[in-house]
Amino acid sequence: MSRLWMVRLGKFGEQEAHALETGELVTGWELPDLTPANTREAVLSILHQALPDEQPGTLRNWAAQLNQLKNVAVAGDLVVTPLKTTGRLAVGRLQPGYIHTEAGAPARRVEWLRTDLPRDALKQDLLYSLGASQTVCEISRNEALARLLAAVETGVDPGAAALPSTKPSSTPETGAEEAAETSDIADLAELARDQIERRISSQFAGHAFTRLIAALLGTQGYQVEVSPPGPDRGIDIVAGQGALGLSGPKLVVQVKSGGIVVDQPTLQGLIGCIHDVHADHGLLVSWSGFSPPVRKRVNELYFRVRLWDRKQIVDALLTHYDDLPADIRAELPLRRIWTLVPDMTV
Repeated sequence: MSRLWMVRLGKFGEQEAHALETGELVTGWELPDLTPANTREAVLSILHQALPDEQPGTLRNWAAQLNQLKNVAVAGDLVVTPLKTTGRLAVGRLQPGYIHTEAGAPARRVEWLRTDLPRDALKQDLLYSLGASQTVCEISRNEALARLLAAVETGVDPGAAALPSTKPSSTPETGAEEAAETSDIADLAELARDQIERRISSQFAGHAFTRLIAALLGTQGYQVEVSPPGPDRGIDIVAGQGALGLSGPKLVVQVKSGGIVVDQPTLQGLIGCIHDVHADHGLLVSWSGFSPPVRKRVNELYFRVRLWDRKQIVDALLTHYDDLPADIRAELPLRRIWTLVPDMTV
């Protein structure tokens, strides 16, 4: 029976674009070639030689993760990668063979099944499992494999209760238990963002979402005018600087909430609105993101149109939360906390 692995591609998603384009899951470690290392002990020996100043406990943890990536995970296993750059999930089938890149990074190849699965397609317990702080770990609880496959095919996580219980095909290899123990340590920031995104999805639907975007622009010095609910002819918000909003930069904003993925015609419509109302720039906001043709134009339109998906929206929200109107903060109550971050990823 196949297994499900989570693989992260850099602390800040540095390797995500490469992985999506080539199917190579390149990790953040820089090490000698691990090709001869067929056991966890052999991997650990290489780590001790390459990183003599690293803490022994850290090396043991890394060896367990690297052994899973190289020796335990097999072709046909499912891989899920939480994408920091898009806020989505990429899911694929692992391909045969281990890769060691010229830069010294351990890697595997994957055939992508889907690279744009929304995180809120999954139920909270499965998202919690994907919040493990490690670079590589197995996700096995609560029928995670079957549920993720269902979400890839239908866009909906059926939940563990809707599926027949299955048993693991094998006992984890000796040494994998060490990584499994620490996989329960969650990335609290990621889990918190998941909860915030769910609250935004439920609390700010339709015109209320436009109101939230207008409030975020207000915290950045813009005077805003919001179109009333109903047909808006491509303009949901107009915004400008200065006391009356007549100074530049002047913006026209198109806002899409819910499950709408913005396509090329919508982008072209916004570009036309910029010209029609003599604005300086356009802002295209889509909670569910943008089609690949639209994303490919990001650099081309950099000085004309900016794109905000849920990542940019939540980033702006967290940056300017204290300056939001009281009614918005009442609908989306947040509190800043401090927590110790375990160093288990690379």
